[in-house]
Amino acid sequence: MRNSFFVAVTAFILILSSCSAQPEPFKYGQDICYTCKMGIVDPKFGCQLITTKGKIFKFDDVVCLSRFIKSGTVTEKDIRQTVVINFEKENDFLDINKTFFVMAPAIKSPMGSHAAAFSGKEAAEKFNAGKTGQILNWKDLSGKLE
Repeated sequence: MRNSFFVAVTAFILILSSCSAQPEPFKYGQDICYTCKMGIVDPKFGCQLITTKGKIFKFDDVVCLSRFIKSGTVTEKDIRQTVVINFEKENDFLDINKTFFVMAPAIKSPMGSHAAAFSGKEAAEKFNAGKTGQILNWKDLSGKLE
């Protein structure tokens, strides 16, 4: 009886852990963008979409993520989490819906979105000081991306 309880508890823990996928740190130079198939090499950019089943899609730029979402490959109800790299801190993932983006011609992102993600509005404003960029949320930014 004791063994069956242990087996049941272990199985329950495995089931829960398999359903709680978290963002994976990027392996720069090894990971490939799901949309454009380019290598992910710039630690200031990148994003991930995690499905409710735990599948992780990696992207080198927010424009690739936007194209993927607009393609309908994954429905909105099947998306558990979407995260983006904090421009100021390598492999620091931010919830894309709580992130402030600076979109400016001076930002040289991998696929030309010209957008960088920041953890707060103050950080975005500080970065944008003296630039001609716009500070946007994800909804507004994705509307501007092809």
